[in-house]
Amino acid sequence: MNRNPKEKTVQILIRTTPKEKEKIKSIAAKCNLSVSEYMVQRALGYVVKAVVPDAFYVFNERLCELLNRESSPETEAAALQLFDDIYAEIIDMPKQSKEEIVREVTEWQAQAFGPSSPD
Repeated sequence: MNRNPKEKTVQILIRTTPKEKEKIKSIAAKCNLSVSEYMVQRALGYVVKAVVPDAFYVFNERLCELLNRESSPETEAAALQLFDDIYAEIIDMPKQSKEEIVREVTEWQAQAFGPSSPD
């Protein structure tokens, strides 16, 4: 989600506990996003992934192995599969349904505050 900052003209303010704020900041940092961008992406239903640095090394090693092979249809197929794997693991940001987001938030609230009362 590459948006132009000049397009952003309104704010949404939220209140959290200090513990929740720190957790959100920590998760956003692991995803290499600002808290604002992390919250926007989550609110829009995107599954924001933290990129584990080890993933880059694994993919780099596999790519180097492929580049050292002699060109063949099998090597080309392996390279295409590797690019698909890289995309799925690091780049792809699938959306979650509203129901999945509500279920996830409900689980977080239950863990943080205990079960809610059915009012």
